[in-house]
Amino acid sequence: MIRERLARTTGLFHTRAALGLQPVTAPVILYIPLGILLGPAGIGVISIRVLGHLDAVISIALATLGLFIGIAATTEGGARKRLLLASTAEAGVTMVAVGASILVLLGLWGLPTALPPVIVALALGISASTSAAPSIEIGDERARRIAARVADLDDVLPILVGSVVIAMLGSAGMPPALGMLATIGIGLLVAVAGWLLLERSHGAERGVFVLGTIALLGGCAAYLQTSPLLSGLVAGWFWALTSGKTDRVVTHELRKVQHPLIVLLLVAAGAGLTPTMAGMWLFAPYVVFRVAGKLMGGWAASRIAPGIAPSDLGAYLIPPGVIGIAFALNLQQVAPGTASALIFAVALGAIASELLAVIVLPDSRPA
Repeated sequence: MIRERLARTTGLFHTRAALGLQPVTAPVILYIPLGILLGPAGIGVISIRVLGHLDAVISIALATLGLFIGIAATTEGGARKRLLLASTAEAGVTMVAVGASILVLLGLWGLPTALPPVIVALALGISASTSAAPSIEIGDERARRIAARVADLDDVLPILVGSVVIAMLGSAGMPPALGMLATIGIGLLVAVAGWLLLERSHGAERGVFVLGTIALLGGCAAYLQTSPLLSGLVAGWFWALTSGKTDRVVTHELRKVQHPLIVLLLVAAGAGLTPTMAGMWLFAPYVVFRVAGKLMGGWAASRIAPGIAPSDLGAYLIPPGVIGIAFALNLQQVAPGTASALIFAVALGAIASELLAVIVLPDSRPA
């Protein structure tokens, strides 16, 4: 009994990091604290200067995550549209629940924040809406499978809405609408160039072309202070919708660097954590309203994609998605020094959500 409980608890941290990616063991509960330990607030192995040099790699990692999501969201098969609608409803409900609640609290508290309260509330809602269903075999097999697909697809809406927020704060002085168009244009242009190269490539040169293409996606978006997640998403959509083998080649090559990039993002998030009064005040409401939002969102999604109890679906979606932390890091890139409270609340909230999942997820039972 004790061995089963220990195996279940350990397995709950074996999560799907994002759509199309292989499971990553203990991504949040291990690597964010490791980043805190190695960062300026800990032993200082990762200094503030090193964090600055990591910005370019973080942009590439963000583009890679968007790329995986774009490819897999387009190739989900016959049930994709219904599941995408269900996941969009779930993510939207969570986003509204967290964002509206935080906005009301900010008004009541009069809490000073470096960013406008509306942006703070919206950013926390976006980060809260992503999920990463555990890959351990718990509960009913059909319910677990539906929950995993909803958790996968609920990354799409946060990337789209998050790119609007990034464009409002960054875009290198461009109007937000022009910044969004630039991001989409980057994704399409690089995707076309990559498609022409990769369709005719062979052997080891494929890996070089893939990495060069991803570097262009992340680097151009970072230069224009837009969203690498969106540029990667657009490129992934393009490759998945065009004929040929580009999407399969890219997926195969990027799986080799998938885990290191996710670890880098999480360690960088932990190393960059700066305790602030605003972050401490936002942490507890963020966790509480995120759990409430996931339960309500699970109910909404279960009406569209039946086959799972609403309470079970909401519980499966409580583990946090890495896209939420990635968005917070992207926000810090385009608005340096203003997103410390957000990263603090989102990163610690992700750890708290993983611990809560141990309590609320259904017990194992035969499928």
